[in-house]
Amino acid sequence: MTTLRTVLIVFFALGLFAGSARAQSGGNFEITSFTIDGGGVVNATGGVFTLSGTVGQPDAGPVQTGGVFDLAGGFWPTAVGVETCPADLASPFGVLNFFDVVTYIGLYNANDPAADLAAPFGSLNFFDISAYIGLFNAGCP
Repeated sequence: MTTLRTVLIVFFALGLFAGSARAQSGGNFEITSFTIDGGGVVNATGGVFTLSGTVGQPDAGPVQTGGVFDLAGGFWPTAVGVETCPADLASPFGVLNFFDVVTYIGLYNANDPAADLAAPFGSLNFFDISAYIGLFNAGCP
């Protein structure tokens, strides 16, 4: 009986204070819209792995350009049926040529992880160059 009495007292006390838990509105309060934008990466490759992801969704708006880069905000397009060619590193994309090889050599010389295509991963060596040559010789789909 004591337990039932304690439970009833607790519920009664909660009922007294429930009115003060109402949401505030009006006055000097304002809820403003904001976003948490982030970066992320699309198609970062290393070896046989590809990673794409974002920290936050960029705002939709006009395409921003600077130098040779374009940035378009909004939602990711559907990537169904997209074919990639891992050896195609430079424009014109879809065609393997001398510029792709030069770009890979630049990545390799800069110790860029994108040039790390073969085990042991984490160090650039002859096996990475050999893997790139194999990808280049395989051609683009």
